[in-house]
Amino acid sequence: SPRLSDSCDAMADLKDIKVPKGDVPEEFCCAASGRPLYYPVVTDQGVAYCYSVLFEMFMSSPMGAPKCVVTGEPINFFPNVCTPLHHFMLDVYKKDLKGRKQIEETIMASHGLKVPSITDAPDEDGDDGFMEDFTCPVSKALAFEPCCLSSGTMVSARSIPPGGFTKDPNRLVACALHGQAPKKSNVLELMIRTKFPSQYKALESKHGSLEPSAQPTCRDFGADEPMHLGVGCDGCGMWPIRGVAYEDVDCRSSTGFHLCQGCYDLGYHKRVLGGRFNQGHMPKNTMSVMWFGVFA
Repeated sequence: SPRLSDSCDAMADLKDIKVPKGDVPEEFCCAASGRPLYYPVVTDQGVAYCYSVLFEMFMSSPMGAPKCVVTGEPINFFPNVCTPLHHFMLDVYKKDLKGRKQIEETIMASHGLKVPSITDAPDEDGDDGFMEDFTCPVSKALAFEPCCLSSGTMVSARSIPPGGFTKDPNRLVACALHGQAPKKSNVLELMIRTKFPSQYKALESKHGSLEPSAQPTCRDFGADEPMHLGVGCDGCGMWPIRGVAYEDVDCRSSTGFHLCQGCYDLGYHKRVLGGRFNQGHMPKNTMSVMWFGVFA
Protein backbone atom coordinates (compact mmCIF):
# COMPACT_ATOMS: atom_id res chain seq x y z
CA SER A 1 0.00 0.00 0.00
CA PRO A 2 1.19 3.58 -0.64
CA ARG A 3 2.93 5.78 1.90
CA LEU A 4 0.73 8.53 3.28
CA SER A 5 3.69 10.89 3.65
CA ASP A 6 4.49 10.59 -0.05
CA SER A 7 0.98 11.69 -1.06
CA CYS A 8 0.04 14.58 1.22
CA ASP A 9 1.20 17.28 -1.20
CA ALA A 10 -0.50 15.59 -4.15
CA MET A 11 -3.99 15.41 -2.61
CA ALA A 12 -4.80 19.07 -3.11
CA ASP A 13 -3.94 18.78 -6.80
CA LEU A 14 -6.82 16.33 -7.39
CA LYS A 15 -9.42 19.00 -6.66
CA ASP A 16 -7.93 21.27 -9.36
CA ILE A 17 -8.38 18.78 -12.19
CA LYS A 18 -11.37 19.63 -14.36
CA VAL A 19 -13.24 16.66 -15.83
CA PRO A 20 -16.13 17.38 -18.23
CA LYS A 21 -19.32 15.42 -17.54
CA GLY A 22 -20.61 15.41 -21.12
CA ASP A 23 -23.85 13.44 -21.57
CA VAL A 24 -23.18 10.87 -18.86
CA PRO A 25 -26.21 10.48 -16.55
CA GLU A 26 -25.75 11.19 -12.85
CA GLU A 27 -26.34 7.51 -12.09
CA PHE A 28 -23.08 6.68 -13.87
CA CYS A 29 -21.02 9.35 -12.12
CA CYS A 30 -18.78 9.09 -9.06
CA ALA A 31 -20.69 9.49 -5.79
CA ALA A 32 -18.02 11.78 -4.33
CA SER A 33 -16.74 13.87 -7.24
CA GLY A 34 -19.60 13.83 -9.75
CA ARG A 35 -17.13 12.84 -12.48
CA PRO A 36 -18.20 10.21 -15.01
CA LEU A 37 -17.06 6.84 -13.72
CA TYR A 38 -13.63 5.78 -14.94
CA TYR A 39 -11.82 2.80 -13.45
CA PRO A 40 -15.03 2.42 -11.39
CA VAL A 41 -14.95 0.74 -7.99
CA VAL A 42 -18.10 -0.38 -6.15
CA THR A 43 -18.11 -0.63 -2.36
CA ASP A 44 -19.86 -3.25 -0.25
CA GLN A 45 -22.62 -0.67 0.25
CA GLY A 46 -23.23 -0.74 -3.52
CA VAL A 47 -21.92 2.80 -4.09
CA ALA A 48 -19.74 3.56 -7.12
CA TYR A 49 -16.67 5.82 -7.08
CA CYS A 50 -13.86 6.59 -9.47
CA TYR A 51 -10.76 4.63 -8.45
CA SER A 52 -8.62 7.73 -7.96
CA VAL A 53 -11.30 9.53 -5.95
CA LEU A 54 -11.83 6.68 -3.50
CA PHE A 55 -8.07 6.30 -3.26
CA GLU A 56 -7.83 9.93 -2.14
CA MET A 57 -10.54 9.29 0.46
CA PHE A 58 -8.50 6.44 1.92
CA MET A 59 -5.31 8.50 1.89
CA SER A 60 -7.16 11.30 3.71
CA SER A 61 -8.21 8.90 6.49
CA PRO A 62 -4.89 7.81 8.03
CA MET A 63 -6.46 6.63 11.30
CA GLY A 64 -8.95 4.19 9.76
CA ALA A 65 -11.56 3.63 7.06
CA PRO A 66 -13.17 6.60 5.26
CA LYS A 67 -16.94 7.12 5.45
CA CYS A 68 -19.16 6.59 2.41
CA VAL A 69 -20.54 9.92 1.16
CA VAL A 70 -23.92 8.29 0.49
CA THR A 71 -24.51 5.91 3.41
CA GLY A 72 -22.16 7.32 6.04
CA GLU A 73 -20.91 3.80 6.71
CA PRO A 74 -17.17 3.04 6.97
CA ILE A 75 -15.53 1.68 3.81
CA ASN A 76 -13.35 -1.13 5.15
CA PHE A 77 -12.04 -2.33 1.78
CA PHE A 78 -10.45 -0.46 -1.12
CA PRO A 79 -12.03 -2.40 -4.01
CA ASN A 80 -10.48 -3.55 -7.22
CA VAL A 81 -11.95 -1.99 -10.36
CA CYS A 82 -15.30 -3.50 -11.34
CA THR A 83 -14.24 -4.57 -14.83
CA PRO A 84 -17.77 -5.15 -16.24
CA LEU A 85 -18.74 -1.59 -15.31
CA HIS A 86 -15.49 -0.21 -16.77
CA HIS A 87 -16.18 -2.05 -20.04
CA PHE A 88 -19.77 -0.77 -20.08
CA MET A 89 -18.76 2.86 -19.53
CA LEU A 90 -16.22 2.77 -22.36
CA ASP A 91 -18.73 1.11 -24.68
CA VAL A 92 -21.70 3.41 -24.02
CA TYR A 93 -19.98 6.71 -23.12
CA LYS A 94 -16.73 6.44 -25.06
CA LYS A 95 -16.80 9.98 -26.47
CA ASP A 96 -17.54 11.45 -23.02
CA LEU A 97 -14.57 9.58 -21.53
CA LYS A 98 -12.06 10.67 -24.16
CA GLY A 99 -8.81 11.67 -22.48
CA ARG A 100 -9.81 10.29 -19.07
CA LYS A 101 -7.13 7.58 -18.98
CA GLN A 102 -4.43 10.23 -19.25
CA ILE A 103 -6.10 12.26 -16.48
CA GLU A 104 -6.28 9.23 -14.18
CA GLU A 105 -2.66 8.38 -14.97
CA THR A 106 -1.66 11.92 -14.02
CA ILE A 107 -3.59 11.76 -10.75
CA MET A 108 -2.08 8.44 -9.68
CA ALA A 109 1.40 9.45 -10.87
CA SER A 110 1.20 12.44 -8.51
CA HIS A 111 1.11 9.84 -5.73
CA GLY A 112 3.96 7.88 -7.28
CA LEU A 113 1.56 5.13 -8.40
CA LYS A 114 0.29 3.56 -11.61
CA VAL A 115 -3.30 3.06 -12.74
CA PRO A 116 -4.81 -0.44 -12.54
CA SER A 117 -3.89 -2.83 -15.33
CA ILE A 118 -7.25 -3.87 -16.82
CA THR A 119 -8.78 -4.34 -20.25
CA ASP A 120 -11.04 -1.78 -21.90
CA ALA A 121 -13.48 -4.26 -23.47
CA PRO A 122 -14.82 -7.80 -22.96
CA ASP A 123 -12.87 -10.72 -24.42
CA GLU A 124 -15.61 -11.31 -27.01
CA ASP A 125 -17.17 -8.69 -29.25
CA GLY A 126 -20.77 -7.57 -29.01
CA ASP A 127 -23.47 -8.77 -26.65
CA ASP A 128 -21.84 -12.16 -26.13
CA GLY A 129 -18.88 -10.48 -24.48
CA PHE A 130 -21.04 -8.37 -22.20
CA MET A 131 -23.24 -11.34 -21.32
CA GLU A 132 -20.11 -13.16 -20.17
CA ASP A 133 -19.00 -10.03 -18.27
CA PHE A 134 -22.37 -9.77 -16.51
CA THR A 135 -22.60 -13.45 -15.52
CA CYS A 136 -22.49 -14.29 -11.82
CA PRO A 137 -19.64 -16.77 -11.17
CA VAL A 138 -21.78 -18.56 -8.57
CA SER A 139 -25.12 -18.99 -10.38
CA LYS A 140 -23.53 -19.05 -13.87
CA ALA A 141 -26.44 -16.86 -15.02
CA LEU A 142 -26.97 -13.16 -15.72
CA ALA A 143 -26.38 -11.36 -12.43
CA PHE A 144 -29.70 -10.42 -10.81
CA GLU A 145 -29.84 -7.70 -8.17
CA PRO A 146 -26.06 -7.42 -8.67
CA CYS A 147 -23.54 -6.48 -6.03
CA CYS A 148 -19.77 -6.24 -6.06
CA LEU A 149 -17.13 -7.88 -3.88
CA SER A 150 -13.95 -5.98 -2.98
CA SER A 151 -12.12 -8.16 -5.50
CA GLY A 152 -14.15 -6.46 -8.26
CA THR A 153 -16.17 -9.64 -8.87
CA MET A 154 -19.88 -9.02 -9.55
CA VAL A 155 -22.34 -11.52 -8.07
CA SER A 156 -26.11 -11.88 -7.69
CA ALA A 157 -27.45 -10.94 -4.27
CA ARG A 158 -29.16 -14.35 -4.07
CA SER A 159 -25.80 -16.06 -4.50
CA ILE A 160 -24.37 -14.65 -1.27
CA PRO A 161 -23.99 -17.52 1.22
CA PRO A 162 -25.14 -17.22 4.85
CA GLY A 163 -22.38 -15.45 6.72
CA GLY A 164 -21.02 -13.95 3.49
CA PHE A 165 -18.12 -14.95 1.27
CA THR A 166 -14.91 -16.11 2.94
CA LYS A 167 -13.18 -16.54 -0.43
CA ASP A 168 -13.72 -14.97 -3.83
CA PRO A 169 -15.93 -17.21 -6.04
CA ASN A 170 -13.81 -16.40 -9.09
CA ARG A 171 -11.11 -19.06 -8.93
CA LEU A 172 -8.72 -16.82 -10.87
CA VAL A 173 -8.88 -14.32 -8.01
CA ALA A 174 -9.50 -16.46 -4.92
CA CYS A 175 -8.55 -13.85 -2.32
CA ALA A 176 -9.99 -13.83 1.20
CA LEU A 177 -13.21 -11.83 1.65
CA HIS A 178 -13.81 -11.79 5.42
CA GLY A 179 -17.51 -12.59 5.32
CA GLN A 180 -18.42 -10.05 2.65
CA ALA A 181 -22.12 -9.82 1.88
CA PRO A 182 -22.37 -6.64 -0.22
CA LYS A 183 -25.61 -4.79 -0.84
CA LYS A 184 -27.26 -4.51 -4.23
CA SER A 185 -25.72 -1.81 -6.38
CA ASN A 186 -28.18 0.40 -8.23
CA VAL A 187 -25.55 1.43 -10.77
CA LEU A 188 -24.75 -2.20 -11.62
CA GLU A 189 -28.44 -3.03 -11.91
CA LEU A 190 -28.98 -0.06 -14.25
CA MET A 191 -25.96 -1.18 -16.30
CA ILE A 192 -27.45 -4.64 -16.85
CA ARG A 193 -30.94 -3.24 -17.52
CA THR A 194 -29.45 -0.94 -20.16
CA LYS A 195 -27.61 -3.72 -22.00
CA PHE A 196 -30.11 -6.55 -21.55
CA PRO A 197 -33.55 -5.04 -20.75
CA SER A 198 -35.71 -8.00 -21.76
CA GLN A 199 -33.49 -10.60 -20.09
CA TYR A 200 -33.41 -8.62 -16.86
CA LYS A 201 -37.16 -8.06 -16.91
CA ALA A 202 -37.62 -11.82 -17.29
CA LEU A 203 -35.50 -12.39 -14.19
CA GLU A 204 -37.63 -9.91 -12.25
CA SER A 205 -40.79 -11.73 -13.31
CA LYS A 206 -39.27 -15.06 -12.34
CA HIS A 207 -37.72 -14.14 -9.00
CA GLY A 208 -39.46 -11.00 -7.76
CA SER A 209 -37.66 -8.62 -5.43
CA LEU A 210 -35.37 -9.89 -2.71
CA GLU A 211 -35.90 -8.49 0.76
CA PRO A 212 -32.84 -6.50 1.89
CA SER A 213 -30.48 -8.71 3.85
CA ALA A 214 -30.03 -8.07 7.54
CA GLN A 215 -26.58 -9.62 7.64
CA PRO A 216 -23.60 -7.24 7.85
CA THR A 217 -21.61 -6.46 4.70
CA CYS A 218 -18.49 -8.04 6.24
CA ARG A 219 -17.29 -9.53 9.49
CA ASP A 220 -17.16 -7.26 12.50
CA PHE A 221 -13.89 -5.41 12.99
CA GLY A 222 -13.57 -4.81 16.71
CA ALA A 223 -12.46 -1.41 17.95
CA ASP A 224 -9.66 -3.09 19.89
CA GLU A 225 -8.44 -5.17 16.94
CA PRO A 226 -4.82 -4.25 16.10
CA MET A 227 -4.42 -2.26 12.87
CA HIS A 228 -1.48 -1.63 10.56
CA LEU A 229 -2.22 2.04 9.89
CA GLY A 230 -1.46 3.14 6.36
CA VAL A 231 -1.17 -0.44 5.10
CA GLY A 232 -3.73 -2.02 2.75
CA CYS A 233 -4.04 -5.61 1.56
CA ASP A 234 -3.17 -6.16 -2.10
CA GLY A 235 -5.51 -9.15 -2.12
CA CYS A 236 -8.91 -8.34 -0.61
CA GLY A 237 -8.31 -4.59 -0.26
CA MET A 238 -8.73 -4.42 3.54
CA TRP A 239 -7.35 -1.01 4.48
CA PRO A 240 -5.95 -0.68 7.07
CA ILE A 241 -5.07 -4.34 7.59
CA ARG A 242 -6.41 -5.73 10.87
CA GLY A 243 -4.53 -8.50 12.66
CA VAL A 244 -1.40 -10.07 11.23
CA ALA A 245 0.00 -8.52 8.04
CA TYR A 246 2.67 -9.71 5.62
CA GLU A 247 4.98 -7.72 3.35
CA ASP A 248 7.02 -8.61 0.28
CA VAL A 249 10.59 -7.99 1.41
CA ASP A 250 11.88 -8.32 -2.17
CA CYS A 251 9.55 -5.72 -3.70
CA ARG A 252 11.65 -2.73 -4.78
CA SER A 253 8.74 -0.31 -5.05
CA SER A 254 8.37 2.19 -2.21
CA THR A 255 4.67 1.33 -2.30
CA GLY A 256 5.39 -2.23 -1.19
CA PHE A 257 3.17 -5.30 -1.46
CA HIS A 258 1.13 -6.37 1.59
CA LEU A 259 -1.38 -9.06 2.50
CA CYS A 260 -3.74 -9.74 5.37
CA GLN A 261 -3.62 -13.11 7.15
CA GLY A 262 -6.56 -14.49 5.15
CA CYS A 263 -5.10 -13.68 1.72
CA TYR A 264 -1.68 -14.95 2.79
CA ASP A 265 -3.18 -18.25 3.97
CA LEU A 266 -4.88 -18.66 0.57
CA GLY A 267 -1.54 -18.17 -1.19
CA TYR A 268 -2.65 -15.06 -3.04
CA HIS A 269 0.97 -13.86 -3.27
CA LYS A 270 1.93 -17.00 -5.20
CA ARG A 271 -0.58 -16.35 -8.00
CA VAL A 272 -0.52 -12.59 -8.61
CA LEU A 273 1.90 -10.43 -10.58
CA GLY A 274 2.45 -6.77 -9.79
CA GLY A 275 -0.09 -5.84 -7.13
CA ARG A 276 -3.00 -3.40 -6.92
CA PHE A 277 -0.78 -0.52 -8.00
CA ASN A 278 1.43 -2.52 -10.42
CA GLN A 279 4.26 -2.31 -7.89
CA GLY A 280 6.36 -5.20 -9.14
CA HIS A 281 5.49 -8.12 -6.84
CA MET A 282 6.57 -11.53 -8.17
CA PRO A 283 5.11 -14.90 -7.07
CA LYS A 284 8.46 -16.23 -5.85
CA ASN A 285 9.26 -13.18 -3.72
CA THR A 286 9.66 -13.66 0.03
CA MET A 287 6.80 -12.63 2.32
CA SER A 288 7.53 -11.73 5.93
CA VAL A 289 5.37 -10.88 8.96
CA MET A 290 5.17 -7.14 9.68
CA TRP A 291 5.62 -5.66 13.14
CA PHE A 292 2.68 -3.74 14.55
CA GLY A 293 3.18 0.00 14.53
CA VAL A 294 5.28 -0.05 11.35
CA PHE A 295 3.98 2.76 9.16
CA ALA A 296 4.18 1.69 5.52
